[in-house]
Amino acid sequence: MDDKQVMKDILIDMPVVEVEGLVLPKLFENNRPMAEHIECIRALELNDNDVLLCAYPKAGTHWMWEVGCMLLAGRPDYDKRTKENVMMEAIEVEKLQALPSPRLLNTHLYPSMLPRDVKNKKVKVIHVYRNVKDVMVSAYFHMNQMLEDSKSTVAEMDKTFLDEKCIGGNYFIYMKKMAEFRKENPEVPVFNVSYEDMKEDPTGTVRRLAEFLGVPTSPELCVQIAEACSFQNMKIADDTKQTPEWFERIPIPKVKFYRKGEVGDWKNHLTVAQSERLDAAVKELDGLDYHFRYTL
Repeated sequence: MDDKQVMKDILIDMPVVEVEGLVLPKLFENNRPMAEHIECIRALELNDNDVLLCAYPKAGTHWMWEVGCMLLAGRPDYDKRTKENVMMEAIEVEKLQALPSPRLLNTHLYPSMLPRDVKNKKVKVIHVYRNVKDVMVSAYFHMNQMLEDSKSTVAEMDKTFLDEKCIGGNYFIYMKKMAEFRKENPEVPVFNVSYEDMKEDPTGTVRRLAEFLGVPTSPELCVQIAEACSFQNMKIADDTKQTPEWFERIPIPKVKFYRKGEVGDWKNHLTVAQSERLDAAVKELDGLDYHFRYTL
């Protein structure tokens, strides 16, 4: 069996594991079952200067992680690792514990699965979110790029994406849980920002994030970081980064996380009916602290 066929088998009939209602790819499992791993994450000891980056998949985690790393380092240099090297659900807890401080850990897990020290020590949390239409289209291309002759359609992704058992979690469930976490834990500092706001004002976002993190900066450094973290520059830098070991466990070529990075690309791919279906679904989030924009 050639690599492409193996790749199809993995992606189409992907082995999954469900923990507390969250469906995750089984390939994330490392040195222990996922349910046990989640418990170890909850027990992970955090330092006061650690930062957690939380987001639903395809919402801008890579972008924000690069910005955060540069601010914590105090210079506009790319981290040699990809963010998947410090993605809590896919990396052994022992390796997370061994990372030097300050750590900028990232995750797509539900807030209830975060380390207890987030609440105990009031560790800073960054939450980046993105409009659901661009998230769904980005997820569609993320999957299909690995299957050049895939017959999968956006309509099929539409049905899968809205399922409560969607691999990686359901968008609306995640967003509700994050809003509940913020409401129930007002003492935990959370930097809540949209992908669209980052896109519209990257330098201002860098400056505001620096203030939130309490790191020294300058107007010049904010501009430099915003420029280094432009979509095209990050796309080029990604080719030189160190990927995590778990990437090597599957016969899939290096995943390209940077496609377009635009706001409103959904208009090129969704039908009117699909767009209206998502409009109806997003009403579930009315009244929560989110500002959704579908164009700039």
